[in-house]
Amino acid sequence: MNNMILYLIQVATAFSLLYLLYIVFLDKLTFHNVNRLVLLLLLLVSIIIPFSNNLFPSITSKIIEVPLFEQVDLNIFNKQLQVIEQPLIDSSFNYSSLLITIYWLVFSVFLIRFLATVRHLFVLRSHSKVQQKKGYQLVISKVPEIFSYFNWVFIPEDKIDHYDKQIIEHEKAHIQLKHSWDVILTEVYMTFFWFNPLLYFYRKSLKAVHEFQADKGVLQNGVKTSQYLQLLMQSLEVQKPNNLYNYFNQPILKKRVTMLTKPKSKLMSKLLYFSLLPVCALLISAFTKPIIEENSFMNALDISEFVMTPPSLFPVKNALKKDITAHFGDKRKNPKLNQGIVHTGIDIRAKQGTPVIATADGVIAKASMEGDWGNLIIMTHRDGYETWYAHLNGFNVSEKQIIKKGDIIGYVGNTGKSSGPHLHYEVKKNGNHLNPLDFIE
Repeated sequence: MNNMILYLIQVATAFSLLYLLYIVFLDKLTFHNVNRLVLLLLLLVSIIIPFSNNLFPSITSKIIEVPLFEQVDLNIFNKQLQVIEQPLIDSSFNYSSLLITIYWLVFSVFLIRFLATVRHLFVLRSHSKVQQKKGYQLVISKVPEIFSYFNWVFIPEDKIDHYDKQIIEHEKAHIQLKHSWDVILTEVYMTFFWFNPLLYFYRKSLKAVHEFQADKGVLQNGVKTSQYLQLLMQSLEVQKPNNLYNYFNQPILKKRVTMLTKPKSKLMSKLLYFSLLPVCALLISAFTKPIIEENSFMNALDISEFVMTPPSLFPVKNALKKDITAHFGDKRKNPKLNQGIVHTGIDIRAKQGTPVIATADGVIAKASMEGDWGNLIIMTHRDGYETWYAHLNGFNVSEKQIIKKGDIIGYVGNTGKSSGPHLHYEVKKNGNHLNPLDFIE
C-alpha cells in the first residue's frame, strides 16, 4: 500500500476513535474550555500518532519469534499449500495512483471552496460600511443574519437600528475567545481529510462548544439568564449558516438552552478526560513499526529433509540478473532519517503478481505486514542463514511452515515503502548482511 494512503487511513482511524470517545464520555460535560482544548488537540494528535515509530522509538518491540526445528511438524511437507492471497493477474493498472489522483482532485475542490469563502468575506467587507467599535469592527452589509469573523461583526443593513445588544455581546465573546482561528484550523484539516465522515460531526461539536463559551461570556457580563434564554427562544427560526462564520442563530439553539440551564458537571467528572490516554497509547502501539531482530533464529538440527546448502536460487520466477534495479551496497538517502543508508539487499523489478520462490530449504519465520517492509516473508535456513522477501503482494505460505527450495512462497507486489512493483531480497548469516549475488547460481 502506498505510504501516503496508509498515512491518511491511520490519521482517519486515530481521529475517529478519539472523537467517538469524546462523544460518549465528554460531550455533555460543562467544562467548555477543556472541551474546546480537547477537540483541537484531537486534530493535532491524530496527525502526530502515525509518526509514532519516529517519535516513540523506545516503545517499539522485537516481535519476531521463530520456532526451532524441533517444534516444526515435518508432516507439513505432505500437506498442500494453502493460498492466502491470489496474485493480481494484471499489474498494468496502478490502483494506488488512481486513489491518490482522486484524493488530490477532491482536495482541490475543498481548497478552492475554502479560499473562495474567505475571499467572499473580504470582498463583502470592502463593499460595506464599517464602524469602528471598542475591540471590534461593526460591518453593515447585505447579510441574512448577524455573525462574526475574527474581529468583524457583520450585521444586516435592515437590523442596524434595532438589533439586540446581547447578540453583539455574544459575537464579541467569539472575537475575544478567537474562535475564528479554531474554525480556520478545522476547515484546513477537513480539506486534507475530507473523506472522513466523522469530521462533519466534529465541526458541529466544536461550533457547539464555541456557542456555549460565548453564551457563558454574555452571562458573565451581567446579563440575566432568564432574559438571555428568552432571546434564544425567539431565535429558533434560523437560516442555514455558513460553516466558516460564527452565527448567533445556530441550529443548536435547543442544545444551548439545555446547557445554560444544566447544573455544572461535578469536578470528579474531569477524570473522564484521562480516558483518552489509553486510546492514544493503543494507537501509538498499533502504528509503531516493530524492530526486527538482526540475529539468526535457527538452531542446527540433524534433519535429513533439509539440504545443507546456502540460498542459491534467483528469488523471482522467470526473472534474470538484468532485472535487478538496486544492488547490495548501493548508497541511498532515507527520507525519514534524512541521512544516507546502505542498501542491504537487491531489488528485482517484476510484474505485480509474479511468483516469488524460496531460495533454499527452510522454515517460514514471518509472513505478515511489517510497516515500510510491506508484506514481508522471513525464512530461516540451516547454518545460520536467513532470507528476507519484502513488498510482496500476497503470501502462499503461513508461519511455522516448512518450505522446500523452489517452492512458491509469495508474489511480487508494491506494498510498504515501495515506488513500484518489485521484490526486495536479502540474505543474512548469523545476523550479518551478505551480498545475495554471491550465492545465486
